[in-house]
Amino acid sequence: MDINTLREKVERIFLELGFKNEMIGVKQYRYLVYNNCYCKITYLNSREAFVIECADNAEDASNGVLEDGDLYYLNIPEEEMLCKLRKDIVAYYME
Repeated sequence: MDINTLREKVERIFLELGFKNEMIGVKQYRYLVYNNCYCKITYLNSREAFVIECADNAEDASNGVLEDGDLYYLNIPEEEMLCKLRKDIVAYYME
């Protein structure tokens, strides 16, 4: 499975749900933003999983002060992982 292609699919879900790409702070970190929720998609090689890191405000996002969300492991079928991710985005990041 190509990680970059899968990362694009994960990002597409955020965008379909109404998140926007924004560059934040002096270092111009790239975030997916919805209201006051700043999300970043990170792949953890050691765990073979994606994690959604987030901040509740622009200041924390620009300083890289992020909280880790659930892990989305790649050892399950891709569609199952993407479906769970979509449900979690709506439940946890779009309040």
